[in-house]
Amino acid sequence: MSEQPHGDIVPLKIWQQNLNTSLIAQESLLNNPEIANWDILVLQEPHINQYRNTRANPKWKVVYPTQHYTHIPQRSRAVILVKESLDSSSWQQLPFPSSDMVIIQTP
Repeated sequence: MSEQPHGDIVPLKIWQQNLNTSLIAQESLLNNPEIANWDILVLQEPHINQYRNTRANPKWKVVYPTQHYTHIPQRSRAVILVKESLDSSSWQQLPFPSSDMVIIQTP
C-alpha cells in the first residue's frame, strides 16, 4: 500500500506471471501498454541472460533474490519489478536465503 499526501491509503496493483524463462514472453509483457497501470510485477521463471541479468526497461527497478550475486551456480527463479515512480522509501527488500523467492514489504 502507498499513501497519498493527505494520508489516504492507495492499494498497489500487483501483476504476477510465470514466464517459463521465455525472453519473448518477458518482452511481450514489458511492451504491453496495459502494464503501465500496474505498480509491481512479480515474475516467476524470468528470462535470465548469460550475464545473470533479467530484461527490464527504465520504467522498472529490478529486485533479485538476495542470493542472486552470492550463489552463482543457483539460477534465480523469481524477480520483482517495482515501478520506478514508486517512492523507494515506501518499500524495502527483505533478505531470504533462497534463489526461488524475492520478498519486499511496504512499511
